[in-house]
Amino acid sequence: MAEPDITVDKDAEENGLGNMVAELLRANVATSSYKGRVFSRMKGSVGLDATDAEVKVTLVFDRGRCVVHDGLLEGTAVTVSADSDSIIELSNVRLVGGLPFYFDRAGRAVVAKALRGVIRIRGLLRHPATLTRLGIVLSVN
Repeated sequence: MAEPDITVDKDAEENGLGNMVAELLRANVATSSYKGRVFSRMKGSVGLDATDAEVKVTLVFDRGRCVVHDGLLEGTAVTVSADSDSIIELSNVRLVGGLPFYFDRAGRAVVAKALRGVIRIRGLLRHPATLTRLGIVLSVN
């Protein structure tokens, strides 16, 4: 498996959310061969919109490569919009059997926020695999 390539595009160098997500991805795929394999299969784009901070990024995945861009790029398959704390909470969802687990405290908190509209996910029904893979590679647990 090729070494993962995770870069922050020049337009996102000053974007704190973009830098944080890039570092989280680097750490997770470096310390887990499973997450590295999932990362190497990812293709498509995911937007993250921290509504309280008015900060947006797009992660463009291309089978072992990810470029973090400032803002939401047109044609992004999945977009997660939430306050900054809720976006960070997404990385606390535990993996069980290699998949995000929504039946413990952290998982139920994320589901409750999604049901209340605190976390909004555009593209969930059309791209569930992309969202699941994102959950895997961002999970710190």
